[in-house]
Amino acid sequence: MLRKASFVAFFGVLLFHGNVPAGDLEVRDISFPPDEIKLLVINADLAAGTFLIRSDDADEIFQAEVEYDPRRVEVFAEYEREGSTGYLDIGSDVNWRKNINTDDNRWIAVLSRKYVTELRADLGACETDLELGGIPIVHIDLDIGAAAGRVSFSEPNPEIAERILIDAGAAEFEGENLGNANFERFTFDGGVGSFELDFSGEYSRRCQAKVSIGLGKAKIYIPRGLPVRIDAEDNFLSSVDFKSRGRYEIDDDYFESDDYRESDVGLELEIEVGLGSVDVIWTK
Repeated sequence: MLRKASFVAFFGVLLFHGNVPAGDLEVRDISFPPDEIKLLVINADLAAGTFLIRSDDADEIFQAEVEYDPRRVEVFAEYEREGSTGYLDIGSDVNWRKNINTDDNRWIAVLSRKYVTELRADLGACETDLELGGIPIVHIDLDIGAAAGRVSFSEPNPEIAERILIDAGAAEFEGENLGNANFERFTFDGGVGSFELDFSGEYSRRCQAKVSIGLGKAKIYIPRGLPVRIDAEDNFLSSVDFKSRGRYEIDDDYFESDDYRESDVGLELEIEVGLGSVDVIWTK
């Protein structure tokens, strides 16, 4: 799995600096107060940089501390309300004509668990750690470029996520405790890169997931006790490898646990592979 040490180190560096500019860097504190809304729509455009975003029981809609180089990066954060819906636009514009690295644009941000949320994010050449546990999310759309990203759900989603869409290009990506996302449909499209998808968590319904891998390599982790049906499609240029395949195999590239048809909860997973490879691994 992706190493979390870099994110922890980044978090510690920002805490050490506090509100004191480091060299040519500036620090901007962002906060939007509580609001009486029924839905929060977040649009995040995260270019080059490092982003640590976590969930919390805060009343504020959004809080962040951003340490950045104003010569290379322009930080923006706007919030407006239309009727019962709040719209939050956050991110950074980067001057690509100048050399930039992840130290020029570093965010620590908090998303509240008190607002039903739709999240759309465009992740560029960055390192991103999104911890979304406990947020009542109804829709997620992530477009990941040449990035290293992690999305985790440490606690169950109290709402139903109708769609989770993740498009990962030349990326290194890890999805953790995806079962806690409480999704109806999950779609992952991986291009060239390394991907790990962990479908552990608490399931309250029958969930559908589709994983498509182009040239990349993927590992898919499935809890051993979860009712599951898997339809895997590969070709002579690709491979799908099932650990302990004899336990579930019904037909060529079709797998079903003994309790799947009788259960109201579980995972229906479709796997498509182009020129890459997928390992399906059962976990305790």
